[in-house]
Amino acid sequence: MDRQGILRNWIVSAAAVLVVGVFACSSSNSNGVGPGGCGAPGAKCCNGTCASGYACAGGTCAQCGGPGQHCCPGASCGNGLACNGNDSCAECGNPGETCCNGNACNGGGCCVAGTCAGGGSACPNIGGNCTNGSCGTCGAAGQPCCAMMDCTASGATCQGATCAACGNAGQPCCDNGVQNPNCTGPGLACANGTCAACGGAGQPCCPGQACNGPGLGCANDTCAACGGAGQPCCALSACNAPGVACTVDNTCAACGGPGQPCCAGPTPCSAPGVGCSGDGVCTPCGAAGQPCCANNTCTAPGIACNNAHVCSTCGMVGQACCLPDMCGGGCCDMNTCIAAGATCSGPRMQVCTNGMPCHG
Repeated sequence: MDRQGILRNWIVSAAAVLVVGVFACSSSNSNGVGPGGCGAPGAKCCNGTCASGYACAGGTCAQCGGPGQHCCPGASCGNGLACNGNDSCAECGNPGETCCNGNACNGGGCCVAGTCAGGGSACPNIGGNCTNGSCGTCGAAGQPCCAMMDCTASGATCQGATCAACGNAGQPCCDNGVQNPNCTGPGLACANGTCAACGGAGQPCCPGQACNGPGLGCANDTCAACGGAGQPCCALSACNAPGVACTVDNTCAACGGPGQPCCAGPTPCSAPGVGCSGDGVCTPCGAAGQPCCANNTCTAPGIACNNAHVCSTCGMVGQACCLPDMCGGGCCDMNTCIAAGATCSGPRMQVCTNGMPCHG
């Protein structure tokens, strides 16, 4: 086979690999990644949601629940930690630390404005000594609320002017002194200020925006059927019905047309002249600066589809490789032009010979 034939075969193979690489991430998978890779660690959030163990912070999925990390959805943290007023997980329960869920402090301490005071010590800004969670004559269940409508004992919250038991089914939610409503009983979530069973159809979502039944997703803090047209998206922006995808308002809607969300699978945009943008929306494609059209093609002369799936000028060092001419000088290395004499990437690490692909 002549040199041009070798080049053409290599180009076709490389383009096929690139197509698979680009579109393999367009649908949900068992690793907890949503359309376009959203929801994965360090990736953009899927409509505000992330894979288990991660929280959406500034539009990006960050690890949550550990000491100093963001609180996970539902203001939840790992064992021995609680979500403080700065949306950060902190050690809890000991004097000077954040109160644990349910307003709990160790050793009969008192939860005062979100911070534990030790048993036997004075309650800051309230007065009285802390005894088994009570600051003198206030703060425990059945006693009056303390200053600033505060209840200081474990499992107590202010209702009206009196401290009432909190955290179990049918009881008011606890707030651990920093306005993060929580429930202490298993399988419960805070709904409209009351602890209720969570995770089933029509029930509030459990902490972490979780639903227990198959085919259920969390929408407006309630578990409902998900994945079909007009229904809320399932976890990580997944939709199950054909021809629909998750929109920015977390609803499964028609996809593939101009201005519509990109569909999952090898043909994310079905209408002619549109391609899938980095934001997951079908927009005009093929011109410089626009997303690549189907099969990683660009329509304007002198441009090619780069590794970011955007049409850009090609052929010069640092630019995408042109098709079929590849690079005007140097070599095509993983769809990027490098200078003659430069070292190719990959395990072979051969030196670029002008006009030949690096991995041919």
